[in-house]
Amino acid sequence: MENNTKLASGTDSTKHIQHLAKVYGNQIVRRDNKFYDMDHLGVPLSRNDVEMMILNRIREEHPGIPLSNELLKGLFKLLIEQRHTDVDRAFQVWNGTSVSEPGNLNRLIMSRGAATANVWSEPAYRSLKVNSADFGVIADFLRAFFQRKEDRNQFLNWLAWCLQNEGDKPAWAPFLYSRGKGTGKSTTCRILSELFGTQNTAVQNNISKLTQQFNATVLTSKLVVCEETQIKPGSAQANAIKTFITDPYVLVERKGLEAERAKQSSCFVFTSNFAPTWMEEGERRYFVMDVDHAGRSGGPQADEFSELVGHVHLFLDDPASVGRLYNALLQWRIPATFSAKSLNIAEVSTPIMQRLQQTSRQTIVDQLEELLNERGLVVLPEADVVEFVRKNLNANMNQTKHLMDDLEWQKAKVKWGGKDFARAIWVRPGFMVDRGKIYGPDFETERVSGYLERNDPFKNVEII
Repeated sequence: MENNTKLASGTDSTKHIQHLAKVYGNQIVRRDNKFYDMDHLGVPLSRNDVEMMILNRIREEHPGIPLSNELLKGLFKLLIEQRHTDVDRAFQVWNGTSVSEPGNLNRLIMSRGAATANVWSEPAYRSLKVNSADFGVIADFLRAFFQRKEDRNQFLNWLAWCLQNEGDKPAWAPFLYSRGKGTGKSTTCRILSELFGTQNTAVQNNISKLTQQFNATVLTSKLVVCEETQIKPGSAQANAIKTFITDPYVLVERKGLEAERAKQSSCFVFTSNFAPTWMEEGERRYFVMDVDHAGRSGGPQADEFSELVGHVHLFLDDPASVGRLYNALLQWRIPATFSAKSLNIAEVSTPIMQRLQQTSRQTIVDQLEELLNERGLVVLPEADVVEFVRKNLNANMNQTKHLMDDLEWQKAKVKWGGKDFARAIWVRPGFMVDRGKIYGPDFETERVSGYLERNDPFKNVEII
């Protein structure tokens, strides 16, 4: 590089090198002779890449410091080549792990000579040190968005708790549902993103990136927004989501590195234009709110609501306004009855949650019971139940035991059909099987094999 500008003296050169090394020393980590930008830990860089990146950052962020070969040579020697104990002025060895520690301004967390990457960074608006507190236009928006005061307060309690306890995580998540479009779900998510910091937020369509193999970037985000959420009940994805919502330690994996069990402080928000009928009975990880209202797209108050949304985005474009909103939420008084760690659905259940409870798993149970009663079955093989549940009730095979337990049927093992090994069967309440025979009230004792030969449990039966 040409030496376009000479530094005034060696003293100035040393001063600038020390200053820049401290500024950029925690922005890059190294591992196996490769370098990684703290903001893009999944992409390995060469030394040439890193030097050009730092050079461009200096030029953009410190235009008052004159660049020279002398300065750059001394800077990269200090950051990369020299072995010294000043951890703030050297690219540290990365141990391959990353965490999100909200409130910790140190990008690197040192332990036994190596660094863990702290991917949380303080939102820019907080550095303004705004003192005043005000909801501003956000208050009007939330009143229009949430039609029920109870929903609005529950949401604000959850949000205030998450900001007041940013290093912790809640054990349940808001689920914003509206059949109509244009109700403000995305605007609400932007409000959250600005408060927690866009750099600390992962927004994704559905849950695919969250549950895929290399999910470290999502799971080390403070706020995770899943839009248009649809989950297959009883699936591995459904179980993974439950774990992510509740457990403070989860298994995360980054491409090219071993999977690690890491601390996780994420809070989750889900949205959908389809009712989450996939939720299991008694589900306590999602607080579902119907946010449909007259201001939705095509609604009678669409123009007024659209104008309000425009004011909200202008408000969020001003960091000082976000700072005042943040302060207002830090001062928000959370009632003693509120818990971010446990969702008491008996006390705070919304109307949509109550409808979902009645129509989710219970619908499958009712359908199965109706079929069994219609056919008058008292014994049937487990394999037939599994096949019926899978094909006709669109339920997971793992649910079979729970469904039959709900109907109070008992499981037994019996030999029949000429097989020399026992197979599982289900027996209706009030009946029993002993030594291969069926006994019950108003029932002529019969061998299991003969009964099953006469009774094809699901012949010509299909429930859509």
